[in-house]
Amino acid sequence: MLKISLSEIAEIRFGLHALPGSWGPISYLQVRHFSEDGLRIPGSEEYLPLTTKNKSHVLLDGDVLFVGKGSRLFSWCYTKSEQPVIASSIFFVLRPDVKVVYPEYLSTILNAPQSKTLFLQLGSGTNIFSIRKSELGAFEIPIPPLAQQKRIATLARLHQQETALARQLIAEKQNMYTSIISKLIK
Repeated sequence: MLKISLSEIAEIRFGLHALPGSWGPISYLQVRHFSEDGLRIPGSEEYLPLTTKNKSHVLLDGDVLFVGKGSRLFSWCYTKSEQPVIASSIFFVLRPDVKVVYPEYLSTILNAPQSKTLFLQLGSGTNIFSIRKSELGAFEIPIPPLAQQKRIATLARLHQQETALARQLIAEKQNMYTSIISKLIK
């Protein structure tokens, strides 16, 4: 299968370093706004004002965020919402060439266990995990036909949904168990 370096199929830039507030027209995404699985946590918003400086950092539909520093390693594909969104500087913002790579597929590949293992090897040797932009750009992505990329991305999305439902079920079972034990002990 054809493999192409990430820098050949996507623009790679950093998110914006800013001090967010509790209100504003732009959502400001930070790592804490995502679950351990890299899923966005609803209702955990922070905001920025719209300025000429940050206007160019507003995410576009299909932009892929990748955490390049810290203890958590994940990728997430942005889907346009009603409110503009800007990613913090902890993220690399990848803008894929959609004629070559489907954005959700790119996120799936970056989240794959073998990719994470490679990134962890690249970022090791320091106190705080960090991947350089050049290392990320040199990462090779397998490029099957777009139809196959979409099927792979759909499989990954369904897996995430199934995992989330399983976690909800476990939490409900734990609540039910706790309730029953509490009633039996009284």
